[in-house]
Amino acid sequence: MSSFAIAGLQLEVTRGDNTDLVIAEIDAVVQRYPWLDMVMCPELAPCVDKALAEPLPGPREARFQEVARRHGIWLLPGSVFEADGERIYNTAPVISPDGEVIARYRKQFPWFPYEKGVTPGDQFVVFDIPDVGRFGVSICYDMWFPETIRTLVWQGAEVILHPTLTSSIDRDVEVAMIRAHAAQSQCYFVDVNLADPVGVGESCIAGPGGEVIYKAGKGREIIPLKLDLDYLRDVRRNGWHNLGQPLKSFRDSELRFPQYEQGHDSEALRALGELRMPARGEGR
Repeated sequence: MSSFAIAGLQLEVTRGDNTDLVIAEIDAVVQRYPWLDMVMCPELAPCVDKALAEPLPGPREARFQEVARRHGIWLLPGSVFEADGERIYNTAPVISPDGEVIARYRKQFPWFPYEKGVTPGDQFVVFDIPDVGRFGVSICYDMWFPETIRTLVWQGAEVILHPTLTSSIDRDVEVAMIRAHAAQSQCYFVDVNLADPVGVGESCIAGPGGEVIYKAGKGREIIPLKLDLDYLRDVRRNGWHNLGQPLKSFRDSELRFPQYEQGHDSEALRALGELRMPARGEGR
């Protein structure tokens, strides 16, 4: 199967527990578009409140397992706050049409210093959809670190699923990153943000040439579309419009990158000081 139908739900939520609302939105979109293979929601759509974190597996996740099983769809219900002992992670479950949680991805780069009290994950997650292709999972601020997306693609990911909760004025920069990641990694990049009032919307889906397939407005939107994996593989083999083939050049390069071989630390980066919340009046 060369095509795969996915709907991104750019949802309006509150800062409490939105599980009932998210389930109702999933039910509605599958009823309207019964040809969908997957539904994807934004980061923290089910529950924005860290105080309501649950262990995984847990009751909130189990409800989404039942939804996926009932509709026979792949489901990424956004991310949830996961309680693991004294630690809290920002975690995205991937649920199969049988209702099985086949993967959980913990956000590797919480938005410090703003996303306080969240522990970074340390594992990359890719998974296969039989007869379709390989998918990778990334969350929000992760994409500001290009190594994360490159690693998923190096592991074979053709589609990047990227739930987001962006509420700040730099959303236009993120849209540029979405297009850049898609072009550099010759992948589909599916970024779904929360709508107003919690997020700023502007979800964006980009194709393997960096082309914008769809860009949403700021309010609630349902984004059903079909990904063409044959087209993506042609782009990887021959270049977008038979132009650049960056994945092959990356594969064939003999370059070694010292920042990875020697660790992330450097004199230049140490000079930036500690990672902390800026104080009033600084930088004037």
